[in-house]
Amino acid sequence: MYDYAIRFEQDTAPGLAVFCRDLPELNSYGDDKEHAIREALDAIETTLSIYVDQRRAIPQASPAQPGEHVVRLPAVTVAKIALWNEMMARDMRKADLCRILGLAQTQGDRLVDFLHTSKMEAVETALRALNVKLRVIQEAIADPLDIWIILPESRISSGFTVRQLVQAFGDDRELVVGKDNAKQDEIKKHSLDFILRGFANAASRNTRQSTVPVIDALVATGVFRRSRMVDPETAREVDSLALI
Repeated sequence: MYDYAIRFEQDTAPGLAVFCRDLPELNSYGDDKEHAIREALDAIETTLSIYVDQRRAIPQASPAQPGEHVVRLPAVTVAKIALWNEMMARDMRKADLCRILGLAQTQGDRLVDFLHTSKMEAVETALRALNVKLRVIQEAIADPLDIWIILPESRISSGFTVRQLVQAFGDDRELVVGKDNAKQDEIKKHSLDFILRGFANAASRNTRQSTVPVIDALVATGVFRRSRMVDPETAREVDSLALI
């Protein structure tokens, strides 16, 4: 329903411009296609914020056309869209939602703030207060390389596809997980965490991204497995992630 399709156009400068038929306000850019895809989620969520600021209902996604790439939004983002659209259908304002939920204005505003990471439970509570129930439908993704992995430790929702991570492995079949909380330029370049920070929002590059939920999600795709390997830098056996 809200899996928006984006298209790429060669810009006058080096790189690709990104557009979305369903969200004409969206305007993004990438150095190349992979970079453009990584930036697309942030661009979509920023565009959704424009609809909130202008008090407009958010449109549903139309089927992808040839040459377009589908961006699958995180479940909590979809829940926020459902909440906002229900508010628009009832001509409600944020202050009305706060009164119904008994929340302070700041807390209520965050429930429809697409640039703020909210807990799904909080958004579900707001929907229930409006007599709206979310229904989760399991849908298999034909190619596991197209599975979208969310980085929950990124301050603004971001993530990557399994395909992007496989490509980032390069000639390596196994990488050190990396559990260092140091800044990005101080961590091991041969670690999974270093790669994942590259997929995170710029504001979160100094936050460790190789967390348990992310590793669990990667293993669940069937493309990776947990392993142990000798760290080439320290010569010690450490946790690693290997391609199957």
